[in-house]
Amino acid sequence: MKKTVLFSTLFALAMTAGAQSAADPVLMVINGKPVTKSEFEYSFHKNGNVQDAVEQKSVQEYVPMFINYKLKVAAAEAAHLDTLSSYKKEFLTYRDMQLTPFMVDSFFTDSIARVVYANTEKQLGGKDLIQTSHILIRLGQKATEAEKAAAKSKADSIYNAIVNGADFAEMAKKYSADPGSAAKGGQLPMVGPGQFVKEFEDAAYALKQGEMSKPVLSAFGYHIIKMDERKPLDPYEKLKGDIMAMLKRQNIDEASAEYRIKKLVAASNGKLTREEVLDSVMNANIGHNDALRYLIQEYHDGLLLYEVSKRQVWDVAAADTKGLETWYKTHKADYAWKAPKFKGFIYHCKNAKDAKAVNKMLKKYGAGEWRKQLKQQFNKDSITVSVSGPYLCSQGENSVIDAYAFKAGNNVKQPKGFTMTGVSGKVMKQPKSYIDVKAQVTSDYQAECERLWVEKLRKQFTFTVNEDVLKTVK
Repeated sequence: MKKTVLFSTLFALAMTAGAQSAADPVLMVINGKPVTKSEFEYSFHKNGNVQDAVEQKSVQEYVPMFINYKLKVAAAEAAHLDTLSSYKKEFLTYRDMQLTPFMVDSFFTDSIARVVYANTEKQLGGKDLIQTSHILIRLGQKATEAEKAAAKSKADSIYNAIVNGADFAEMAKKYSADPGSAAKGGQLPMVGPGQFVKEFEDAAYALKQGEMSKPVLSAFGYHIIKMDERKPLDPYEKLKGDIMAMLKRQNIDEASAEYRIKKLVAASNGKLTREEVLDSVMNANIGHNDALRYLIQEYHDGLLLYEVSKRQVWDVAAADTKGLETWYKTHKADYAWKAPKFKGFIYHCKNAKDAKAVNKMLKKYGAGEWRKQLKQQFNKDSITVSVSGPYLCSQGENSVIDAYAFKAGNNVKQPKGFTMTGVSGKVMKQPKSYIDVKAQVTSDYQAECERLWVEKLRKQFTFTVNEDVLKTVK
């Protein structure tokens, strides 16, 4: 219990640290908690007035939305959802990700970058980095002598054409059997030794920049190699930026931060935990870093908002079959179809005589255990019947249903191994119940339940807005 209270208290203190000043007055008070002008502006500019958004909001329009958001968070806190271990674990995971940049150990990242450079130096063994282009005339491993001779003749012909003025890149695009490099005029990445087969590498390293080899035979066939560039490895300081960028893509910052955290925990001789170290990092930075403070606040509130909405509205409404049916009947006109829809299954039979039994099975078990019955009745030892669905679609959405349900078109191919195709179900002009339009009905019913919930929250919790401060919002 003490840890739970400590977590909530520390977070509340951290989020309000340095939050209010003469330059950043309180704009709202929601359930006793102040909301500063800067916090509201942060939320508005991020969520309410995004450029190219489908529906941008004015400040006045955004105010009730923001209040409703904070009231839902208040409801979550009143239900102690912020004390759940699952919530705290998820919140701290998101929060700690935002604190990583403040814990990067530059000595650690530099040492890793130097190791990468040293390993590259060792791999090069004093040799240059090279960038080559090649034209490959491929030879299979079991090529006949005649095929080998033909490949050698073709390679020699291409080589002579280039010597006599043909463009290497154009010849590579036209004749090379290495599609990846051929599209780039034969060019390969810059590499060091050990990246090519021995025959290719030996011939390449024997070339000076701008030179071209005669056809070289390897296990892949004949290569005509051109040396585009060769150079020694640049000094570490010149390559440091590129190495660091590569390490960042491999999450070096996270590894570095974790290394530094572990050092601090170890140095405390058991007095500090990992989270206490990160608590201190957060507290040291959020007082003068509004973006960090409000981003962490957003994670805190957003996770609570999701959990309380799920518990109070989404799951409850989705499971309320009586409420869904009543909503559908009351708003039936909103769910009318513009065109008939087929509701049912598509089946394929290896034996045409099974079709009648398949249809009967689907009519009886289509709303439940049809997969189990399909296996028991038809597919015990081998697949003799294939069933897909259930479908709910209009004409033009599925060629098989068009042909067999809507009697429109006959461009249907039988799946391999099956002799008969059919559909089981019926064409309906309008939905028979909310089940036929369940997704739309559920969404609308959830929205109505949420509206009623918000009305209740507005009576349950207090909130005030300083209109004078609101007028100054940017």
